[in-house]
Amino acid sequence: MFVLRLVGTLLWFGIPAALLTHGLQDLAVRDAPTHSIEGTIAGHRQQYHPATQDAPSYTTYYITVRSATDDFEVGDEQEALDTEPGTQVVVQVSETTDDVVFVRKNDTVVDLRNTVGKDVGTIVIASIGLLIALGREFLVDDYAFPRWPGFLVGLLAAGGGVYVAFLLG
Repeated sequence: MFVLRLVGTLLWFGIPAALLTHGLQDLAVRDAPTHSIEGTIAGHRQQYHPATQDAPSYTTYYITVRSATDDFEVGDEQEALDTEPGTQVVVQVSETTDDVVFVRKNDTVVDLRNTVGKDVGTIVIASIGLLIALGREFLVDDYAFPRWPGFLVGLLAAGGGVYVAFLLG
């Protein structure tokens, strides 16, 4: 019983803490400084992903940008990213994450960042998960295992979840 309680506490605190950290980190670096890379589209392709039981079908659009220094590929599900070879583009790269955040072609700007709503949704769901984990520790009636070790393990699990989220982010 002790092992099940320990694993449950680790999962109940660690997973929401990791999600909360990921959402907050994503919002924090959303408007980080960027630098521009000018280039030309060297190639483009589409990759179709058929529908499964869990997810609908979607297409990922990729472009290969040839700049003065090197070639690199950018991919996203936005159809506006699909561009003919030879088109001049300016790519904005985040100085914090080194990810491409904007692609400017002619008069069109394609924003490749996650939407704010998606990050806020992740933060809300993770916060609710942490509140449920805290409530779970109060409601568990296991007198052989006092509450304070559960809170201590939960605190360590939340810290571990935050650490893992920063490693992956």
